[in-house]
Amino acid sequence: MTNLSAGVSEKLMSSGLDPAEVERVVRTALAEDLHLGADVTTVATIPAEMTGEANLVARDVGVVAGLYVVEAVFDV
Repeated sequence: MTNLSAGVSEKLMSSGLDPAEVERVVRTALAEDLHLGADVTTVATIPAEMTGEANLVARDVGVVAGLYVVEAVFDV
C-alpha cells in the first residue's frame, strides 16, 4: 500500500516501477536531508511565501528521465 496518489502510482507502474518502493526511497531521502529540521540556509535566504519558475532550454537533442519519480517526491 502506498500514500501516493492513484495518478502518480499508475505512472510509476507504467514505467515498471513499484510505487511503494519509490515512496520508501523518497521518504528515506527526505528524512536524511531534513532530519535536523529545515535547511538553515534556505530558511535564512528565501522567504517561505516565495515561489519561482524556471525554463529548461536544451541546446541539443536529449532525453529527460525520472519525471514520474520527481512527481512522486512532490506527492509524498
